[in-house]
Amino acid sequence: MNLRKLIFTNNACYKAGRTITPKGIMVHSTGANNPNLKRYVGPDDGLLGKNQYNNHWNQDTPDGRQVCVHGFIGKLADGTIATYQTLPWNHRGWHCGSGSKGSGNDTHISFEICEDGLTDAAYFAAVYKEAAELCAYLCKQYGLTEKDIICHSEGYSLGIASNHADVMHWFPKHGKNMDAFRNDVKALLAADAPAPVQPPAPETLTDNSETIWNFLKGKGLNDYAVAGIMGNLYAESGLRPTNLQNAYESKLGFTDAAYTRAVDDGSYTNFVRDSAGYGLAQWTYWSRKQALLDFVKAVGKSIGDLNTQLAFLWNELQGYKAVLAVLQSATSVNQVSDIILTDFERPADQSEVVKAKRAGYGQGYYDKFAGKPTTPTPSSTEPPAADTMYRVRKTWGNAASQKGAFKVLENAKRCADQNPGFSVFDQTGTKIYGGTEDAAYETYVVVKGDSFWKIAADKLGNGSRYPEIKSLNGLTSDTIYAGQKLKIPQK
Repeated sequence: MNLRKLIFTNNACYKAGRTITPKGIMVHSTGANNPNLKRYVGPDDGLLGKNQYNNHWNQDTPDGRQVCVHGFIGKLADGTIATYQTLPWNHRGWHCGSGSKGSGNDTHISFEICEDGLTDAAYFAAVYKEAAELCAYLCKQYGLTEKDIICHSEGYSLGIASNHADVMHWFPKHGKNMDAFRNDVKALLAADAPAPVQPPAPETLTDNSETIWNFLKGKGLNDYAVAGIMGNLYAESGLRPTNLQNAYESKLGFTDAAYTRAVDDGSYTNFVRDSAGYGLAQWTYWSRKQALLDFVKAVGKSIGDLNTQLAFLWNELQGYKAVLAVLQSATSVNQVSDIILTDFERPADQSEVVKAKRAGYGQGYYDKFAGKPTTPTPSSTEPPAADTMYRVRKTWGNAASQKGAFKVLENAKRCADQNPGFSVFDQTGTKIYGGTEDAAYETYVVVKGDSFWKIAADKLGNGSRYPEIKSLNGLTSDTIYAGQKLKIPQK
């Protein structure tokens, strides 16, 4: 599958900001002899090609209609076949109208296959294959099966769609129907499912597993999110914060414990630049290892201290907005495991086999801990130690910018107020006060049904000002979730 993304942020459907819990997939075809994606998807991203009429669907009401689907399949400018995601998969689309029993808009993910003249067997085979692979992908993402897939004409028969013939006016011309399509998706699901990965047995789960689980749960994450993170950490380090990448033990002449001691006592000075993976997440790149080293030094802990690495991990995740959005709204272990792998850990091997293995590890932790009461970690329940220091810096990682360290929080806040751009951080590196800059914006908590456009319209008086909100919050994705806190600029 050649999956790409160009979200229709200008379409009124996207601006409506309504979401669904996907219960199925509805397959459509465009009903027009134009197999080129650029007819429907735009503006040109360098692959689509230019639409000289500018009549694509990434506008408020394309062709004067309230219409929008989650994706399109068709030809790129170079003639290759691709899928473009055009709405978030859990967004409520406008794709099938309604029938006597309601509307599939409320329940189904949708995509359109760009039709040609309906007689080109090679083109049909290519887009049919792409459609089957897309459906298999979505089934795995949302826990669906091939039985949950219908076409528009079947939706009409079921009473949840308007009276359209697609795709049954096209598929039979090439010896296919929806039953055959569902069987092909079923085969893909079976073929793509690697041999079951044996999750770590309870006796192999390190003693650290419960501590890590409790720490992440204490951050407000649900069980899926915590398990997905932990499966990746297990794959990276076996949940051992002193773990030195195996290939470097012989290369550097250190065991895990010896390397940790040498970094702590300063006898080994190349920690940042040695390219060796280390710790829970196997931090490897020099800038991330420098940040880890600065973090532990600031709190006076060992480089291999578990709770300090967890605090650093959480602090680091705040800079991965797309990952954080998934963590805050996770619906499956696989969903979280995959985005941690591809967007946070980013190892060289991100194959389906690796994805399945890490998700399998995560499932092991889910099965062990999900739904059980958690014991808060000491750092979240014990009062600050008598020697707790509140540090005033530009960022936690920028130790050189520190203006001072205070035992009294109010004194630290006063220092931050006197130094614009500086904030107060506690002993874990968590920002607890933003100085006078915090008064420059309002904090808004996202509720169900919100979109950037709606929030901008309500709070700023103009929906088109939504990019200001994204910029202030450092966000690039258009996806927000209920409970998320957003900074709203002043009017």
